[in-house]
Amino acid sequence: MRKKNLKIKFVPFEKYKKEGMKAIMRDLRRETIILIDAKLPAEEEAKIIEETMKRINGNSGDFTGIELSSIDFTNNKKNATQLEKIKSMLIQTILGKKRGMTIIGPAKIVRRIDRNPQELLLYT
Repeated sequence: MRKKNLKIKFVPFEKYKKEGMKAIMRDLRRETIILIDAKLPAEEEAKIIEETMKRINGNSGDFTGIELSSIDFTNNKKNATQLEKIKSMLIQTILGKKRGMTIIGPAKIVRRIDRNPQELLLYT
């Protein structure tokens, strides 16, 4: 039995916004784990899950779904100063993204993703 290589693709948030859902779904079908350099808004996560469910319900071959989790780096500091809070708000406003990370992986590779306040753990 030949062991498959683990494929991880780092996608900048700006590229994700430009390429859209089709590129994400294509990579997931190719059994690639995707890391996005921002915490996706809940609406974006919902869109990804919705698109995944459509593909599963549409009998899309051997596509079994996804595991998705994200972490927000700005909410990890309970004692953040006013300046740090303003800086985070400016970054979010100017760049259109929250500081953080999102991991999306095909369910056939990723068994689960555990989220702690400061880290994401991926189990394959």
